[in-house]
Amino acid sequence: MKALALKKIRSNSDFKIGIKSAGPIFMGYFPIAVTFGLIIKSANLPGYMALLMSMTNFTGATQFISTTMLLSGASPWNILLTTFMINARYFLMSLCVANKLPRGISTRLKGILAFGITDEVFVLAMTKKETNINFILGSQLMSWLGWVGGTLVGIVAADFLPGSILASTGIAIYIMFLGLILPAAKDSKEIAVVTLVGILISSIFFYIPVLKNLVGNWRVIIAIILTSAIGAVVFPVKEDEDGN
Repeated sequence: MKALALKKIRSNSDFKIGIKSAGPIFMGYFPIAVTFGLIIKSANLPGYMALLMSMTNFTGATQFISTTMLLSGASPWNILLTTFMINARYFLMSLCVANKLPRGISTRLKGILAFGITDEVFVLAMTKKETNINFILGSQLMSWLGWVGGTLVGIVAADFLPGSILASTGIAIYIMFLGLILPAAKDSKEIAVVTLVGILISSIFFYIPVLKNLVGNWRVIIAIILTSAIGAVVFPVKEDEDGN
């Protein structure tokens, strides 16, 4: 009984440490989520749609992109495939976390852990010498609350902001993407080149009428595939001396 009580106390402590450690993630997610809520309302879409997306999707970049595609008239299958491609990296992240988890975890708990994996939570989990489930759950809950809470604030705030300010929030999507891309492109020639190639391909599909009519709303997906293929050919991953 004493050992069981100590284990429960330790689990609660790890959960609280996870919540505390994810404080910076909460602060980073919250203002972006507010912007997302504002954008949804400025596009005359129902607020509950933004809230449901944040609660069940929990992938910032994908939510912004899917909203843009939805407004442009893209089909649900198009949006679904784009979401799958953009979020494919989470397969690798989840596998890395899973390899550090103890055996015997239920499928339900694995599903919860997989749902809450984001780039920032992944980094936080992998920096721990020993992966602790309660720590991860605490950090995921804090991050999720920051994203969902920010979205809710944005939805509510949209009803009180002037129309001119609300209409200008559309540019926030592009500012967010620039904020994500520019630091990485500055530090890596490969990322800078691949980013420019992606912009060029997407622009060609958009501004050349024949190609625009040919690809239609599949422009984003085709641009992602072509850009990734070119990047893989021009900048292949080099093996180390051990052949790994």
